[in-house]
Amino acid sequence: MKKVNFFIGTLSTGGAERVVSNLSLNLNDNIKKDILMFGVKSKIDYPYKGNIVYLDKNRDTNIINKFKTLITRIVTVRKIKGLENHATTISFLEYPNVVNALTCGSAKSIVSVRNHMSTKHNNGMKSKLWNLTIRYLYPKTDLIISVSEEIKQDLICNYNIDSNKIKVIYNSYDINDIHEKSKEVIIDEHNEIFDNPVIISVGRLNKQKGHWHLIKAFSEVKKVIPNAKLVILGEGELESYLKELTQNLNICQDVHFLGFQKNPFKYISKSKIFVMTSLHEGFPNALAEAMACGVPVISSDCKSGPREILAPTEFNKENIDYCINKDRYGILTPVCDGSKYSSTDAITDEEGSVADSIITLLSDTSLWNHFSNQAQTRIQDFEISKIIKEWESVI
Repeated sequence: MKKVNFFIGTLSTGGAERVVSNLSLNLNDNIKKDILMFGVKSKIDYPYKGNIVYLDKNRDTNIINKFKTLITRIVTVRKIKGLENHATTISFLEYPNVVNALTCGSAKSIVSVRNHMSTKHNNGMKSKLWNLTIRYLYPKTDLIISVSEEIKQDLICNYNIDSNKIKVIYNSYDINDIHEKSKEVIIDEHNEIFDNPVIISVGRLNKQKGHWHLIKAFSEVKKVIPNAKLVILGEGELESYLKELTQNLNICQDVHFLGFQKNPFKYISKSKIFVMTSLHEGFPNALAEAMACGVPVISSDCKSGPREILAPTEFNKENIDYCINKDRYGILTPVCDGSKYSSTDAITDEEGSVADSIITLLSDTSLWNHFSNQAQTRIQDFEISKIIKEWESVI
């Protein structure tokens, strides 16, 4: 019997965590599955199949103990691989990838790269260390799985990694399961929000997701469509800042922070538009899952993923036109600059593009229906039954 170790920090929130959940549930039952995780009895938000193996006995916070924990993890993972040299270990996200790469041996080791690394690590000493780690450690593994073609090109061009070492496997989705979960009832206190046209965004409240740009764009939408509401699902370190921004813009009554939701689909499906203003991505799950719900999507044209999903024939182009293009599967807008302007600053051109796209979609029923149909057509290319075979082929 084949054996796979999925190696990830936790199964609590996050896109990579949801991917591990989906893989464990959908891989052939003839493949034995273990999920290696950090932490002590970490919180688990996603369903899974297989055995959970915790690598840590306690949770340390100071630098010396963190280093000791890293060494312990390396020793433990090396021991696991040594006892099971027939097993394949597939790691997700950077810290598990480092441990996986440092413990290469006779057992097969695969790292999954899920973000555009040269964009993510583009500033400061910590970024330089990560870039060196990626350049010299990742190639020691048996295979690198990239979640987009653009990430593959980034690894080749900016990290000098052999193209033969990299395989692209897109994220996949159980569309029937998403449809079923989207039918669930929203709790009463949230129901009245959806009596209005709702713009929704899903993701951690951190710098990468750029929610403040969406909030500023939404403040412009309100001037044209007064009953519009903005719902943001997710938790993170910028929550206080984002809430303060809504207060300063006098829209706090119309922006609803509903936290992390195990089932975001019941909220997405009842919304009019999904919007993502990320500064960088890999292959954004929330965007694809909104498409599975039949909701028209607006996304920043960040590196990487959105253009491959929404405009697959254009993803290799140096520049594209950001007008609304009905041949695409959603609406692309230019990437915002990531600067946290104050509420008194005028909105940027990029934020204005987001606002204009939202207003146009909410005002044109025919266009809304077109992009709803386009979304449902495109997501079929990422149905899990089509993509799971690619994973099984590398185990």
